[in-house]
Amino acid sequence: MTFGLSAIRQTARALAQQPGNSLLIVTVLALGLAGVIAMLSIIKSMVWDPLPFPNAENVVALGWRDLDNDAASVQSMRGDQYLRLRERTAGSWELAGSSSATVNLQVAQGVERFDGAFITDNLFPMLGVEPLLGRGLTSDDNQPGAPLVALLAEEIWRTRFASDPEILGRQVRVNAQPATVVGIMPARFSFPGREQVWVPLQIDTAEAGKTRDVSAFADGATGLPELTGKLEAWLGHERKLDPRYFADQQIEAFTLPMALLFSDSETRQILYLMLVTVALVLIVACANAANLMLARSLASSRDYALRLTLGASRSNLVTQLLAQSLGLAAIALLIAVPLAQFGIDAVMRGFSGTDDGPPPWMVFSIDAEMVLVATIVAALTALIVALLPILRLDVGALGAVMRDGGRSVAGSASGKLSRFLVVGEIALACVVLLTTLIVVRGVDNLARTDLGIKPDGLLTARIALFADAYPQDADTVRFFEQLVERLRLEPGVESAGAGTTLPGLMASTERVMPEGHDADGQSAPSVRYAPVDAGFIPTYGIGMLAGRGFDERDSATSERVVIVDQRFADMFFASGDALGRRVRIPSEGPEAQWHTVVGVVQSLHLDDAGDQLMANALVPLAQHPARFVSVVTRVRGNAESFKPRFLEIVRSQDPDSPAYWLRTYEEVLRTAMAGEHVLSGMFSAFGVLALVLIVAGLYGLIAQLVGQRVREIGVQRALGASSVSVLQGLFGRLSVQVAIGLLIGIGLALPFGEQISKALPGLHVQVEAVTVAALVMILVGVCVLATLFPAMRALAVDPTVALRHE
Repeated sequence: MTFGLSAIRQTARALAQQPGNSLLIVTVLALGLAGVIAMLSIIKSMVWDPLPFPNAENVVALGWRDLDNDAASVQSMRGDQYLRLRERTAGSWELAGSSSATVNLQVAQGVERFDGAFITDNLFPMLGVEPLLGRGLTSDDNQPGAPLVALLAEEIWRTRFASDPEILGRQVRVNAQPATVVGIMPARFSFPGREQVWVPLQIDTAEAGKTRDVSAFADGATGLPELTGKLEAWLGHERKLDPRYFADQQIEAFTLPMALLFSDSETRQILYLMLVTVALVLIVACANAANLMLARSLASSRDYALRLTLGASRSNLVTQLLAQSLGLAAIALLIAVPLAQFGIDAVMRGFSGTDDGPPPWMVFSIDAEMVLVATIVAALTALIVALLPILRLDVGALGAVMRDGGRSVAGSASGKLSRFLVVGEIALACVVLLTTLIVVRGVDNLARTDLGIKPDGLLTARIALFADAYPQDADTVRFFEQLVERLRLEPGVESAGAGTTLPGLMASTERVMPEGHDADGQSAPSVRYAPVDAGFIPTYGIGMLAGRGFDERDSATSERVVIVDQRFADMFFASGDALGRRVRIPSEGPEAQWHTVVGVVQSLHLDDAGDQLMANALVPLAQHPARFVSVVTRVRGNAESFKPRFLEIVRSQDPDSPAYWLRTYEEVLRTAMAGEHVLSGMFSAFGVLALVLIVAGLYGLIAQLVGQRVREIGVQRALGASSVSVLQGLFGRLSVQVAIGLLIGIGLALPFGEQISKALPGLHVQVEAVTVAALVMILVGVCVLATLFPAMRALAVDPTVALRHE
């Protein structure tokens, strides 16, 4: 015990003797460790952790996989398919279903929109989850026509109903229907995504094909082989019913880690590339720390050599160096853990307020398991950092240092090793920085995507109408016509419109058949498609190039018409003159009808900015009614100030159908790119870390070496050498290392950058000469700055003082 305390005191004294060097080593290690810990924690939460439900390990998700796509995400099936699968597996497997949906729920403050799901009664028991209060669903609740009941999330019960224990049995309105609250689910529970309200999934066998899509889950406790056989047999039967639909589809059973439900293959690939990137940052940190540790040991080399000469044990010196390295790594770890949690919290703040954030049970934090992993990583880092000084602990090498007087190591083997480390860290920093530049430039380009609209002054909101309150298509059309007309009459409103799309955020895809296209024997092309009203084009400021917009002539009973964009006209009509030509929408099936082109608008980008460019077709909302519609107003002045009045108008027209996602268009676009901005922020943090590590490492190393050469510099100055010539000598030596590091780094960075570009196809960015040039300029500038300050400080010393320096 006494030896242990003595060793600790000795290590503490050694670290305190060179506080600047110790602080730099701790800083670079803390930054590198923090990045790796944060990234590992995020991946653990999103990919590796199982679902936090008692029976989740026994539950499998059943879904489609596109044979042309290796993505492992689960794709839902149609309601009629689900019913046939349930019938075929009856008696062998328990099958549950879920369908995510908008739920308009009556709360104390009025009707509010929540993420919800229609589920079967056996879904939550299959997961092993029971209500906190009340009961779950029963098989009777799932029967078509049964009285509507609802399960509420604990958060809704607590925040909207003040944790009222009398809530059970109370009737509320759900999607404009009376429903009885029968249960409250546990805190932080949601499934399968961010749902907060659950109602029974009622599929009418007579209209199963018209129901919503269903995600299927099965109890796979006894294994997958038998279930897989059942699925194959069922798929063979389904292919006979609809050969074209199932030609490129495969039914598969998936276990339920978060990776499959909430992280598709592209997301996982990005996460792992980010882990590789931040691991490179840690390696840069290790190289810096090793270099600083080597310089530290060289500063004490005369002492080590003298002790070895007098018979001191080499193992004692090794232990001392290891203890110093472990001590520095331990201090760095204590700083890195809270720093990593700060970074994780910053990532979560980036997702706050977005529509695609993680479910509440997905907790991003550094748990005991991650602390253990971080400790192991820190210990390995400490061993790597101590390795080089330990290898220099031989009498011959240290004897050379004694003969040299410890004043310069520039030409020694240690100096060569130090220069090799500088080359290595610059090369690795190249990889990190090029990746950062690719991602940041890609996100910036994405934010500048021309959507074909004028976003200034726009205010939008989504409204959902349900069949019980609006049973006929004409009822939904009339609702939106009346709402848009009321908005137009408001002071300060220039125009208003409605449509199923929000340009740059959401749009449907439909297969269409332009007139004459089918004569070529080609398959029906897919286009972006949106039903819109007469006010949509003028309100969004979309330029009309030819023909006319929609108006009162385009009613439900009139001739079907369509407006196409310039890209559509150029792609499908050889002359580009689309007016008067016809398009069949959809391309085939009982609902297919010919539409005459009455207008051509400028090229649009209706879906996410990162999605591929496609032709676009707009059809009248009156001829293609929809129940989920986005209403848009163009407001003079500040659109934000019109939000309260907008909500008031919608509430007065129908209190059961609240407006949600009420946002200015700047907020719409920010929400649409929330994930990309988080990604850009994370890679930017990695790049800044790499730069800080290079600055800190080079500064510490150059300061140490310049400090050892103070007498040499003093001699040069005393002999008449100018400051410029002395600086040229210092920069000359460093420039060779920087040049070699840049050449090696660019050679490594280019293929890695190509991988990043492939993993992020939505950014549409390639590695270009301008990016590489920016990388070189940044690194050269950083290296010059890191060298300049310690060099200038040495030049400020009076030559006579420098000559007496030892």
